[in-house]
Amino acid sequence: MEDLDKTKSLLDQLNVGIITYLGKKNGVCKVDLDQRTPADRHAVLMWEQRNTCFLPEDLKNFYLTTDGYKLTWCVKMDNGPIPLGKLHINKLSQLTRIGGSIAPSHVNPTLADLDGDSDTEDPVSGQEKPTFDNRCKVFELDPCDGYGRVCLVYKESRTGGNEPRVEIWFLDRALRWHFLSDSFVAYYRLLLMHMGLPQWQYALTDIGLSQQAQQWFNMYAPTRLELDRESMCDPHTLPSIPKSGSVLDIGKVFKGKTDKKKPASSSQPNAANAKKKTIITSAKSQQVSGLRTSASTSQLPNKITK
Repeated sequence: MEDLDKTKSLLDQLNVGIITYLGKKNGVCKVDLDQRTPADRHAVLMWEQRNTCFLPEDLKNFYLTTDGYKLTWCVKMDNGPIPLGKLHINKLSQLTRIGGSIAPSHVNPTLADLDGDSDTEDPVSGQEKPTFDNRCKVFELDPCDGYGRVCLVYKESRTGGNEPRVEIWFLDRALRWHFLSDSFVAYYRLLLMHMGLPQWQYALTDIGLSQQAQQWFNMYAPTRLELDRESMCDPHTLPSIPKSGSVLDIGKVFKGKTDKKKPASSSQPNAANAKKKTIITSAKSQQVSGLRTSASTSQLPNKITK
C-alpha cells in the first residue's frame, strides 16, 4: 500500500495538474490515466546490458517511477464521446531498437540504404540527422498510432569521448527525421504542453499540422499553436494565418453565371448607342434613314388589310 501511495504521489507530480486542467475544458470527458507500477532495477540493468548503452538519468528515473505512461481523453459529440488526446510513452520492454546491425544487401535492403540519399542536417534546427546504421542507436519511445515514431537516439560523440549524445527525434511516415529535444525531460514537457493532441509533433516540423489537427489545436491549445509557429520561423516574417483556417469569400463562392454577365451587358448598350450616334455625320445619311423608316411604316397597313 505504501508503494502504491508513493507511486500515485509521484505520478501526480509528473502530471503537473494536466488531469485537472483537462477536466475544466469544455467538451472534454473520460480523462483516464493508466496506473503503472515502477520498472524493476534489474530490468533496467538487463536492458542496458542487452543494448550496450546506458539509459539517460532522466529517462531511467522516469522508468523507476512508472513503467511507461499512458493518458487518454475524449471529447463529447452528438453520437457519443470520441477519443482525441493521447499521451504515451512505451514501457521499458517496448523500448526496442529500430534499424541496427543487420548488414544491407541487394537481396535484403534495410533502412540504412536510405542514409546516403537523405540530407545530413535537419532544415529547421540545423542538428545532424540520425542514421540507421551502426553510427547511431535508435529506440522507439512512442509509435504515435502509425503517423510517425518518437525515437530515443544515441549518437557518436563529436569530441571523441565514450559518452554518446542522447536526443529525441521524430520519424515521420516518409522516414524523414525531425529534431524535437535534446533530453527526455524537455520532450516530456512538450508532451504535456501539447496535451497529446493528434499529430502534435508535426507542429514542430517543416511539414506542419493538417487542417483537422489545426482545428483541434484552435479549440483546446490555441496559445501553444501560436508559440509553435513563432518557434518555427521569425515572427516578423511570419504571414498572418487566421486561427479558423482558410477564409472563404462568400460572394465569390456563390456567384452565379448571371452575376458575372451583368456588368458586361449593362456596359454594352451604352457603348453601342454611343457608336450609333457617332455614325450619322451628314444630312444625306439622315434623309436615307428617314426614307427607310417611312417605307417600313407604309407597308404596315397593306399587311394588315391583307
